[in-house]
Amino acid sequence: MGKTLRRIRRGGEMTALPVRQAELAEAWNRGFHAGAKRQNELDTQLMMEWLGKLEEIPGIGQKTAWKIREHFLDFMKEKRERNESALEQNNTAADGYR
Repeated sequence: MGKTLRRIRRGGEMTALPVRQAELAEAWNRGFHAGAKRQNELDTQLMMEWLGKLEEIPGIGQKTAWKIREHFLDFMKEKRERNESALEQNNTAADGYR
């Protein structure tokens, strides 16, 4: 039995387990970003499937389906450009802060 378990059983004072905070934060961030990347891939796949089946919806023909797809892609392009410009601004601000 380890020293920490003996202290717990005896009711002694517990000290925090030695954890390297920087390593813990780095591991958490890696897991978070891996999960976000996977979720983004799944969302993209789902949207592509949905966009591919637009013609199956009653009342939507080929022309309307293409208009919807074009609108969606333009919207996503605009969002990506906005996000990239915001990221550049944040990086510039962070460089000035250092």
